[in-house]
Amino acid sequence: MGKTTHVVEVQTKITGGKAVDKLGTKIKKTGVEGAAAGGGIAAGFNAAKLAIYSAVPALKAFTASLAASGIGLIVVALGSLVTLFTKAGKKGAEFSKAISGLGAITGKTSEELSVLSDQAKELGSTTAFTASQVVSLQTELAKLGFTIQDIENATPAILDLSASLDVSLAEAATFAGSVVRSFGLTTQDTLNVVNVLADSTTKSALNFSLLSESLKLVAPTAKAVGLSLADTTALLGVLADNGIKGSRAGTGLSRALTDLNAKGLTLNDAYKKINSSSNKLVTATDLVGVVGGRALLTLASNTGAINDLADALTNVDDAAARLIAEKRLDNLAGDTTKLASAWEGFLLNIEDGSGVLNKLSRGA
Repeated sequence: MGKTTHVVEVQTKITGGKAVDKLGTKIKKTGVEGAAAGGGIAAGFNAAKLAIYSAVPALKAFTASLAASGIGLIVVALGSLVTLFTKAGKKGAEFSKAISGLGAITGKTSEELSVLSDQAKELGSTTAFTASQVVSLQTELAKLGFTIQDIENATPAILDLSASLDVSLAEAATFAGSVVRSFGLTTQDTLNVVNVLADSTTKSALNFSLLSESLKLVAPTAKAVGLSLADTTALLGVLADNGIKGSRAGTGLSRALTDLNAKGLTLNDAYKKINSSSNKLVTATDLVGVVGGRALLTLASNTGAINDLADALTNVDDAAARLIAEKRLDNLAGDTTKLASAWEGFLLNIEDGSGVLNKLSRGA
């Protein structure tokens, strides 16, 4: 049997190339379309930007037209009114908080504090201080144990003291309150106290710091030997003019008064002894010791100046502190301060923390 040979032909059809070509074509097309889309997006953003820029003048023109029309005036007025009420409500809340703090110190109800609240609003709209600041002063006086009547009596004068000496209300309150009590005075004397203290700073080398340091040390002794505030301040003023200031002046004068009183002598008696002595320093030291001697010797050498200053302070103008304060505020900064106080007073007339706006806010 013969061998048979079969030949099998295998044909392979490669189509991958066409598929790749087709894929490349699609990618290219996609790229073209993407570029076109990107350009469209960019163009869209540019168009939007131009539209916005173009709209701004139109909006401004529309606003101007609206404001010029009757409707515009109403809209603007309503907007201003809302802003005004908002500010009034905020300021009223601040004032109400301050009054609550005063009530906490005094233990009084809002009705009992109404006299101080009304005083604060009045002074806040007519002085360089805001109503809330006035309440802070009233609170400081309450901390010193002053009654509501005492606080009402003392507050206006202490505002003048603060402004005339350019110190904080708290410092002015503590200072004036301590002086009133140290000399056995009442709050009805506060106006005179304030005027004496303020005027002494314009007629001598004294200032708030020196006065407070000196009087703190010498006031009880001065009262005990019968010296008035005007006389005591005059002595301190002359000492300050001669370089003996602050605690040194207070300590020296207090020691001199104490030792002279123990010997049954007055200041005038001591002046005569010293001025008639051949060795004034030794005589002064013998009378009141080394610490008091320096102060006493200085005073004995300046009796004329003491008398002049004491006379001026005894007959001080009832508005001395206020006049000094007005001079300090006679400038642009002072005008701005007073305007701000007047504006707050206006806002508190709308809402002082006890009105409808406050009640609505608290309810909300």
